[in-house]
Amino acid sequence: MKLSIIICLYNTKKEYLEKCLSSIRMSTLNERDYEILLIDDGSTEDYSEIVSTYKPVYVKTENRGHFASRLYGIMIARGEYIAFCDSDDEVSLCYYAPMLKKIENSKSDIVLNDWAFYTEGGRSYCPNDIVIKNDFTYENEQVLDFYFSEAGRYQSVFVLWNKLIKRETALRAKEDIEKTDAIMSRISYSEDTLMTYFIYKHSKKITNVHTGYYFYRIHPQQSIAVIDDNRLKEQICHMGKTLSVIKEDLKDDQKHLAQLKGWSELMSRTHYSYAKAGKCTLLYPLIKEKYGVDKLQVSLAKDEPCHSSGHLGRNFKEIESVLYAISKIPSDVCVDYDKNDKYVSNMVRLLSDEKGKKIIHMKGAKIKVPKRKVSLKEKIFKGTLAHKVAKRLFKKGSKARMALKEKM
Repeated sequence: MKLSIIICLYNTKKEYLEKCLSSIRMSTLNERDYEILLIDDGSTEDYSEIVSTYKPVYVKTENRGHFASRLYGIMIARGEYIAFCDSDDEVSLCYYAPMLKKIENSKSDIVLNDWAFYTEGGRSYCPNDIVIKNDFTYENEQVLDFYFSEAGRYQSVFVLWNKLIKRETALRAKEDIEKTDAIMSRISYSEDTLMTYFIYKHSKKITNVHTGYYFYRIHPQQSIAVIDDNRLKEQICHMGKTLSVIKEDLKDDQKHLAQLKGWSELMSRTHYSYAKAGKCTLLYPLIKEKYGVDKLQVSLAKDEPCHSSGHLGRNFKEIESVLYAISKIPSDVCVDYDKNDKYVSNMVRLLSDEKGKKIIHMKGAKIKVPKRKVSLKEKIFKGTLAHKVAKRLFKKGSKARMALKEKM
């Protein structure tokens, strides 16, 4: 078994979970190469019909929290490599297979890939994101340098869901985590940050690819959404605990401690902006305490460097279905596609590479990939300019800003 894809869930909407599992099953991964581990953290929802249809390895545990579920998934995984996928998210056609090939060939501990926001309004990626924009390979001490280099400004660096990880490395990280009291704290908001820190710490080599998208769904139920005072208080406490655990582990590493301090200050600005917008003045002392700051400040422009927007088009599913059909055709085919669409071009190239031959006109079928559809209205109202205007007009954490984010 090469790959274990770990999906932890707790009362996830059945519609979201089904779409998540379907996207993985529809991918170009060889069925013999992977398993899906579905760790149910004591849900009251009945998922038996979905489990029967998609046949993951289904394990139901008592409710211990998302953090504990992920660590348990690492322990029972049979794959040489692991990936984490949130139960309400999806992946594109050629997401995992090229990552698996890259991590094997490069002998890396971690391979990162591209990602995009997924809302009711469409799918959009961040072309200026440090992982999406750059090609990189880091080794030894450079690995932690990369992790702390932007002090928490790029979530693609510290989240779990856009990575393939060597299981051996993840197990070493798990042992370190279990020496702390983080599990007892039932961290939910920032467990990605804590887990990836220890994974990077035990990694000797990391690299990245650009072969598709992890679709991060934006909706009110997710743990990062600020829906009331209690949720915001929980986020502050959990992130504060995560940063304190990392600080304790760094000990006398002055360079990375200084960068961690910058991360704490960024989080203090983020949560102060939310608290101020929601008029949660009682949380001000808690923000100062948990993030170790003397003065509260609203978010700065440099705190959100990657939210410029590139659109994948409203007919993305149609494009994927055609590419999926191409991937299953055993003979050469002639493909007519929009050469200006980077995503389609890359996917056709990847599919041809996977088959070991170029997709050219021979004797096979002739398939037309539909051109990407992005209207002028979408380009204007969901582009970088709209985001900058929204930041000027609406405070971070305000209802107007949150409503606009969902639609974008």
